[in-house]
Amino acid sequence: MTTALAATGGVGVVLAWLEFVLIRQQLAVGLWVIAVAVVSIALVRVSRAGKPAALGTALGGVVVVAQAAWLVTGLHALWVTTLTAATALGFFMLASAWAGRSRASTRRVATAIPVSVAAAVALLVSAVVVGTAASPAPLIRSLHAVGQSNSFEADARTATTVVDGARLTNDVEYGSTLPNSFLDIYIADDDPSVSRPTYITIHGGGWIVGDKTDGAPSADSAGASWAGPMLDAGYNVVSVNYAFAPSYRFPTQTIQLGQAMQFLETNADRYGLDMSRVVLAGTSAGGHIVGNYAAVQTNSEYARALGIEPTMDRSALKAIVFESAALDVGRAGAPQSPSPSNGFFFDIAARSYLDTTDTALLAQANIIDNVTADFPPSFISDGNTGTFPDQAAELSAQLDRMGVANRLNLYSKNQARLDHSFMSVDSQWTDDYSRLKIEFLRGIV
Repeated sequence: MTTALAATGGVGVVLAWLEFVLIRQQLAVGLWVIAVAVVSIALVRVSRAGKPAALGTALGGVVVVAQAAWLVTGLHALWVTTLTAATALGFFMLASAWAGRSRASTRRVATAIPVSVAAAVALLVSAVVVGTAASPAPLIRSLHAVGQSNSFEADARTATTVVDGARLTNDVEYGSTLPNSFLDIYIADDDPSVSRPTYITIHGGGWIVGDKTDGAPSADSAGASWAGPMLDAGYNVVSVNYAFAPSYRFPTQTIQLGQAMQFLETNADRYGLDMSRVVLAGTSAGGHIVGNYAAVQTNSEYARALGIEPTMDRSALKAIVFESAALDVGRAGAPQSPSPSNGFFFDIAARSYLDTTDTALLAQANIIDNVTADFPPSFISDGNTGTFPDQAAELSAQLDRMGVANRLNLYSKNQARLDHSFMSVDSQWTDDYSRLKIEFLRGIV
């Protein structure tokens, strides 16, 4: 009986953790959670009498009811209730097993310290699981405290240098009302006198991390340089930072991008930029930001619904480039070719960015459903593993129905296994992606 109680309790706690991590596999894990709860109820009823048995039975009953209701309704509060009750039930079973051992057992005394340490660690993990399930904000803010964060101070003093033959003006402040309002400007061939279209890129990172220098064209940058091919193709490039969720949530980043665009328009002559020919590009979370911004510029009804004023002339916004974009935030935690790690991160990020339990807000944040015939021509690309090729294909199909020029660039798994944001990694597929993107833009810009 002691072994049965311990095994059931341990499995119950682990299943609660798995349900937190594998939220998109809720049916399979949820059924196991229910099964273990039923076994737990049976065990505590035959192993104990009185109040302890009643407590265990009550916890098991809460797990069964809450889990079944969560599987049927998908209500977030029921999911949190399930995780809390399942974890409590698991520790109750483990405590019951420990209490059932002989107090005089030499083995019990010898294992007391390691068991206590293991229990403390398990309790800590469980507290993080339940707390993050309720709200990821405390976890994300603690990560910001030790890494990238919201700041009104630039990472470096603004200066102009030459990097790989391009003139770089770094950490230009484009606004003062929101944190991380800084951008970098790259002028091709170090020659601002030549009129070139402007390629403006917004980094990824799940709306909670990332930087405008990720993949920058410098000797110490990791991965593929997103700017290099565009500079070589005759574009000037601007890379923009933005405020991080959860402190700043949707649609703050759209508003902030508007501030950056207004700054660049006002200061175009100062930096040698042509803001009458603009291409907006976004990777992952950045793809959602640029798509949302473009929808605001081209869909007046949508702009009014969000309460955001357009900030640029539609005729100047020539094209949009989507790179592994999260277009439907409600499905961010369900990447294609399921990747538990990616799904977990994307789900946490999406819940930080907006309230994913608010169906009306999710509908507003859905780029696919809010494009119109006035949406800019779009180049849409993604990988095929742990990412969103389904959303990319849906956007392309929607733009086709609207009569908007677009190109969908996806690679089959028979060609190569390409992860989320594959275009940030040096490979023949990244080279092919860049070539096709530039070809598409050449016919538009």
